[in-house]
Amino acid sequence: MRYPNLKAAPFVVTLGIAAALPAWAAGQPISGRHGTIDQRNTTTRPGAPTGFSFSGAYHAAGNPRADPPYMRRMTFYQPRGMRYDTSVPARCTASDLELEAFGPAACPAASRLGGGEIKGVWMGRFRSTLHMDIFNNTGEQVVVARTPYIAFVARGRFSRDRSSIEWDSPTCWPTPPVGCPVDNTLQLAAIQKVKPYTRTVRGVVRSYLTTPPRCPAAGYWKTPVRLWWADGTTDTMVTKQHCARSRGKARGRRRG
Repeated sequence: MRYPNLKAAPFVVTLGIAAALPAWAAGQPISGRHGTIDQRNTTTRPGAPTGFSFSGAYHAAGNPRADPPYMRRMTFYQPRGMRYDTSVPARCTASDLELEAFGPAACPAASRLGGGEIKGVWMGRFRSTLHMDIFNNTGEQVVVARTPYIAFVARGRFSRDRSSIEWDSPTCWPTPPVGCPVDNTLQLAAIQKVKPYTRTVRGVVRSYLTTPPRCPAAGYWKTPVRLWWADGTTDTMVTKQHCARSRGKARGRRRG
């Protein structure tokens, strides 16, 4: 898959990606000051193994045709009861240097969760699309994004209670161990797709990601996503993932 030119149509990209995922549980793109995002689960069933998809396209505030500021950080706040278990898949314990040198080959195949693409501008003028692989590690997700010539590593770290996952977006290449002295890596868009990941242990099916045990009365779970930008602003967009309420509960409400 290749993105069209996002400078001409950032919103079309996001909505087009959403339309290309009909088998995934329905969702709705949400727009903010600097772009549009969409997040969906692979199931509407409560308490069930699930995967997810995410898409985002970014732009300058008030100008969909202009490039966005550099993204400093992105945090996903999980619905109450959503469970991640990073002990289910194998773990990729490779260092950033190993991942940049060897790419996905530095990780066990069983640690791969999914993949996608990132579109960006490098060194202020080179526009390119990077293939993305997503791996599991203890308490984190690891993204390795590559062209034939360069590689980026980003780590999304779960909070202690697994209620959120925070990404510090790389804004320079090569990325030093601490901070970027100069911003030269601008993210324009991204898509991710992770299928349900389960493993049977002693006859018990365990899941990497499990939906909340109940569906709220509104009929959807909410995943707020907060983005921090280099211009000092923040965007908070609340994505909604539809869920199925049990028929028994629905009949009970009507009788009451």
